[in-house]
Amino acid sequence: MKALVKIFFFMAVLSLVAGCEKTEPIEFEQSTSLETKAPTGRPIGFNVVMTGNYDYVGPSDICGDFPPYARVINSGEGTGSHLGHFTHYFDFCFDTTDGSYPEDYIEGYFEDENGDRLFVEVAGFVIPGRLPGMPNFAVSYFKDPWVIIGGTGRFEGATGYGMTNDYNSAKDPYSHHNWKGRIILQE
Repeated sequence: MKALVKIFFFMAVLSLVAGCEKTEPIEFEQSTSLETKAPTGRPIGFNVVMTGNYDYVGPSDICGDFPPYARVINSGEGTGSHLGHFTHYFDFCFDTTDGSYPEDYIEGYFEDENGDRLFVEVAGFVIPGRLPGMPNFAVSYFKDPWVIIGGTGRFEGATGYGMTNDYNSAKDPYSHHNWKGRIILQE
């Protein structure tokens, strides 16, 4: 009887898996060299790891009354698929009452060593604490959707999407970022 139950359970799981919609696996470019030619016209894996400096946090006419609204400028560097070594720049508004950074105002981009820029938008919340898998010294995190909205040079016309997996640290004054998703480069 136990064997029959196991077979029934296996068949039920198999039929559930077989009935699921097929999704393409994310294919990450292993090389971060700028000379690597990425496939174009189809979604391919995109992964960047970066560390940011909080260059400015404070009042700004762009964001509205302070408090509760503050302007945040964060810049830094990292490495990533299709970017190689890059710098990043994010300039956005932050609501100190609820931890949100809405998409009302944001300028965000990655710039590779050739000077080509990849423009991104992201909106979400900075949440106190940490998620499982984050270091014990993470004091807040943000895990939010992002989109690629074009670029310059070899990133002209690029699109894409993904999720952030970021945190602020009690160990240092930096923001720590790991973005994963997909990018579609134009031919």
